[in-house]
Amino acid sequence: MPNLRELDSFGEVAAEDDDVLDYFLKTGAVDQVLSGKILLVLGRKGSGKTALVRHFTEGDNKDHGKPLSLRSYPWTSHQQLVDQGASPSEAYVASWRLLIAIRLASMVCQLGSNTYLDSLKALQTFLKKNFNSIDPESRAILSRGRLDVNGLTVAPQVAGFALGSIIFGDESRKKVLGLELDSLTNSILNDVTTAIAELGISRLYLHFDELDQGLDQVDETKQKMLVGLILAAREISRSKSLRANICPIVYLRTDIWEQIEFSDKNKITQSASVNLQWDEQSLLQLVNTRLQARLGDEASWSNVEDGKKMRGSQSKWSHITSRTLLRPRDVIQFLNEALQVAKIRPDQNLSFCNDDINESREGYSTYLKHELDDEIGPHWKEWTEALQACSRTETITFQKADFMKNYRRTKGPDNPVNAEKALEMLYRFSVIGCEQRSSKGGSKWSFRYNDPNSGWDAFSPRYKVHQGLKEFAKLKEERAAEAK
Repeated sequence: MPNLRELDSFGEVAAEDDDVLDYFLKTGAVDQVLSGKILLVLGRKGSGKTALVRHFTEGDNKDHGKPLSLRSYPWTSHQQLVDQGASPSEAYVASWRLLIAIRLASMVCQLGSNTYLDSLKALQTFLKKNFNSIDPESRAILSRGRLDVNGLTVAPQVAGFALGSIIFGDESRKKVLGLELDSLTNSILNDVTTAIAELGISRLYLHFDELDQGLDQVDETKQKMLVGLILAAREISRSKSLRANICPIVYLRTDIWEQIEFSDKNKITQSASVNLQWDEQSLLQLVNTRLQARLGDEASWSNVEDGKKMRGSQSKWSHITSRTLLRPRDVIQFLNEALQVAKIRPDQNLSFCNDDINESREGYSTYLKHELDDEIGPHWKEWTEALQACSRTETITFQKADFMKNYRRTKGPDNPVNAEKALEMLYRFSVIGCEQRSSKGGSKWSFRYNDPNSGWDAFSPRYKVHQGLKEFAKLKEERAAEAK
C-alpha cells in the first residue's frame, strides 16, 4: 500500500518552481493549443497557464515551441512605438508584429543551426548586426533606439525607397513609423517562413507568458498595447501570404481579459480562445498523477486516505475541493498542509484521517486570503475592509442589509468603493457567492469560479462567504435553513 510517510510533498504551488513535467496531466487544452486554432489561453491565477507553457516549451514539443516571458518587460519603452496612422485599437499592432517576427527569426536560426540555407543566413546576419546574438532577450528588442536593416533577402521599402535603418525616437518620422515597422516585419517573415518550409517544420508556436507581471493595472495605454499584441498574434496566425503555419499564443489572466474592450473581443473569445477550468474529477486526476509519479503506479487518492466520511457524510476530497477555487495550486497547497499535519502522528503506514484535514483548514485559509490579496489588491487595495464587514456578521451566510451596515463601519476614508460595488467585486473574485432560487423550489449557491457565466445578482436573498475563507474570517456555519 502507498505510504504518505514516503512523500515529501504534493509539489510546489507555483508551476515555475515545480517539477511539473514529471507529472503533467494532459487535458483537453493541450489538444486545442496543438490544433493551431487557438491564439489566447485564459485562466485565473493558479489555473495552470505556466504549466501548459512549460509542457509545450520544455517537454515533447520543445523543438517547435518557445516561451516568450514578459516578466520585467519594458512596457514604458514599448508604448512610445505608436503607429499614428492606425486606429486606436490597432496602434500597437505593428510593433508587436515586429517583436513576434524577430523572436521567430531567432527560433528558426536555433532550429537550423546545423543547416546552411540562404534564408537562415539572412536572418543570422540581421540578428547579429542588431543584437550581437541570434537569441536576443525579448525585453531588449524594442527598447533599442535603432534597428539596422541588413542582410534580409527582401529589402524592406516604404513608398518605393529602401530602408537602411529604423530610428525609434525620431519625432520627424513618427507618422511613417508604422509603415516602416510593417515593411521590416514582412521582410523578416519572408525569410522566416522560407526557412520553416525548407527545414520541414509543420507548425511553429510562440508562447507569450507572464503578462500579468506588468499588467495588474490596465490603464488606457496598457489596454491598447494588450489589444495590439492579441491582434498582432491573430494577424500573423491567419496570414495567407505566409508559407508556414505560425502560431503565436497569448496566455492571460481572466481578470485582465475582463478589463479589456475592443470590437473583436467576443469573436476571439468564442472562436480562438481556451479557458482553463477544472472540476473535482480533473483535479483528482491531477493528484493521482502526482501520487503515481512519487509513490508508484498503484498509488491513488483512494489508498492514501482512510475512507471515512467527514461531518455531514462528505468525502474528504469534496471537503477539500469545496474550499478551493478549483485550481491546481489551491489543491496542492491544501494537501501539503494536510501532509505536514499527518506526519506529526507516529503511524508508520500513514494515510490521511479526518483530523488531518480539519487541522489543515486554518493554515490553508490564511494562504487563500493571501492569494486573493495578490489578485484583488491591484484592482482594489482596500478589499479586506469588505471581508471584515462579512466577518462582523459572524456566520458564513449573510443578508445584504447586514453587509451594508457593517461595511459602513469598516470602510476607511481612502476606500473609494461603495457598499453595492464592494459586494459585486467580492462576487467577481469568488470571495462570496449568491443564493439562487429554483423555479421548482429550493435553492443553491452560485460562485463565479465554478459558474463563470453566472452574472452578479444584486437582489439575491442571501450571500455566502467562500468556505476556504471561513477560518481566516472567523465565521460559523448557519445551521437553520442552510442553502444546498
